[in-house]
Formats: sequence, structure tokens, C-alpha cells
Amino acid sequence: MAKQAVQLSKKKRTKYRFQKLKMCKKCNRYSVLKDKICPTCGTNLVGIESLVKSILKKRLTTEAIRILIVVCLGIVFAPTIKTMYYSLIAGIIFCISYVALTSLFMKSEYFHQMKKLLRADFRKIQAGIQYDSDLAKADVKEERLAAAYEKLREIGDFISTDRLKVRRVMVLNDIALRSDMELELEGLIPSSYDKDFVKYALEVLKINRMLITKKCIAYFIHYRDAIVIDFGMDSLVSVAGTALRMKLYILEFSTFIEEFLDYFPKERVLRLCSIIHANPEVEWGGLKEKTMRVVAKKYHYDPDFKSFTIERERVISHV
Repeated sequence: MAKQAVQLSKKKRTKYRFQKLKMCKKCNRYSVLKDKICPTCGTNLVGIESLVKSILKKRLTTEAIRILIVVCLGIVFAPTIKTMYYSLIAGIIFCISYVALTSLFMKSEYFHQMKKLLRADFRKIQAGIQYDSDLAKADVKEERLAAAYEKLREIGDFISTDRLKVRRVMVLNDIALRSDMELELEGLIPSSYDKDFVKYALEVLKINRMLITKKCIAYFIHYRDAIVIDFGMDSLVSVAGTALRMKLYILEFSTFIEEFLDYFPKERVLRLCSIIHANPEVEWGGLKEKTMRVVAKKYHYDPDFKSFTIERERVISHV
């Protein structure tokens, strides 16, 4: 089946994950999707921050009214004019102190109220996210892959199970990936071997090598036998070549790189030589020796490797 060409919107980023939560007051249902209107009843969804501020405002208003009632009662039932003045002055001082302290601790009070609401509505939030997941399933069935993936991506900020990761990867494997897309990889790595994930990772490798991180390389090394069976040796060669992107990765995975060095294309070998040559103080172990042997064998007469071959000849003659 041909891959579907889609346009993925950019992921909405927030400082805290809970800021993506919204609630439909009519359905009493939570959602983590970017929709502003409830798909069930058509009512505008209210962000959880607005909800908490509304609760906090209502509580502070109630407390302020209670304080004013107490002050008014003190003034009304004051036995003398002098006592009434004292009650009024004390009430004013108390109100000013209350407003000052409330302003000072408003931020901590806001987060306290937020935690209280999240704990109280935990089951409702779970049910809401499950409903969002069902909407994503419906989109997949109707082949609305862009909408399905964007929903699963938002849900992924709250749920990090292998099942959800694989669902996201399976949708991505049916999409024609492009370099202008906001792709991710490390956050989709499952805890066990998954053929769909490897297929997606190899596709991402062709588009953007920067996404192949240390964790991803370690995944390929750990499941190398299964990967070779499903995707062939070239897949490991490509990942090993990607490890040359950073000196830290080269040192970390030197044995892995050394194993596939003979199969690297010229530009990968040239990059490795350049990094080794630029860092003579680093202990490269057997990787440096293997690299020099490959250069001597394959690129001895290549002008691009001239400086490296001359250096090797000097070392041999010195010895």
C-alpha cells in the first residue's frame, strides 16, 4: 500500500504537561487534544488552568465575604462608638493583611489547588484520555492518518506505554515522511524488540541523522540479531555510520563501529579519520588501528586521505 502524503501540524509545547488538559463542563469529560470544542456536545472546552483559577477565585471571594461579614457584625454589635472604631480599624488592617498574604502566596496556592483537582479527578482524566484514544482509532480506520497521529502524539505526553508507542509508530509507517516534519524517535523507543519501530527508525535515519541518539544506537546493538534477520546487515552498517556524528558516540560504541568499518562508504571513513586525527590525545584503542588499516587497504592512493596515509607511513618508519 502506498504511503499517505500528509501535513503534520507542529506539536504544541507547554511548560507543564497538565497545561494541555481541558474539560467540557457539560459532559464533565477531560481531553488532552488540541480541539477547542467538545466533539460530543459542541461546548467550548475549558483549559485546566482557567478551571483552577476559577475555583481559586471563587474560594477567595467566599473567604473575603466571610471576613467582611465578621467585620460588619463587629461594627454593628459594638457596644460603644470607640469599640466600633476599633472594630473598623481592626477589620481594615485584617483585610489589607489578607490581600497582601494572598498575593504573596498566590502562586503556591494555585499549584496546591491544581494538585488537589488532579488527584480528585484522576479517574475522570483517565476516562477522558481513553476517549481521546478511541477518537484516534476511528481516525486510523477512516485513514485520516494526520489527525490520528496528532491525537496519539498529544496522548503520548501523558501515557508512555509500549502499546501507545507502537500505535504511533504504525501510523507513522503509513505516512510519507519528509525532512520538514517535526519527527521524534527517542521518545518512541519501546522496552522490547518491535519490528515496526526498527522500520520507522531506519526511515528516520535517512531523513535526519540527528534524531539517532545514544539510546537509539544502544537499542539497535541490543537487538542486533533480530534486526539482521528482519532488515539485513545494511541496517546495522547505517546505524554504526551514524554513530560517527559525535566523538562521544564514537568512544561509547567504538567496538560496534570497528565491527562494520570495512563496510562504511568513503565519506564515513573520511569523517572518522578526521575526528581521530583532530584528537590525538584521545585513547582510541583498536579503532584507530583498524581505521588506518582500512585507509591503507582501500584509499592509499586517494588524495582525500593523503594526510592520513603520510602520517601512518611516518609512524611505521619511526617504529
